[in-house]
Amino acid sequence: MANSTKTVCSTVGPFIHYGSTLVGVCALSGTNYVDSTGEIAWVRHMIKLYDNDAVKNGAKIMSCCGFDCIPYDLSVYKCWKEL
Repeated sequence: MANSTKTVCSTVGPFIHYGSTLVGVCALSGTNYVDSTGEIAWVRHMIKLYDNDAVKNGAKIMSCCGFDCIPYDLSVYKCWKEL
């Protein structure tokens, strides 16, 4: 799957159980990766394991996009509009 596309977007969770292999494959194949996790300890572990491979192969690995941060972002936006 990772070799047949430019970017993979994952919403599976918990990522600590279901996401690690996909991050590794994307880093090794040079495929961009985006997910919706909020599992910060897991994200740090993925950086430790795969950052060098991702940089070497040109993969952009981006976590914490979406689900866990949207409520906070919307709250800040609402406050900003009210003020």
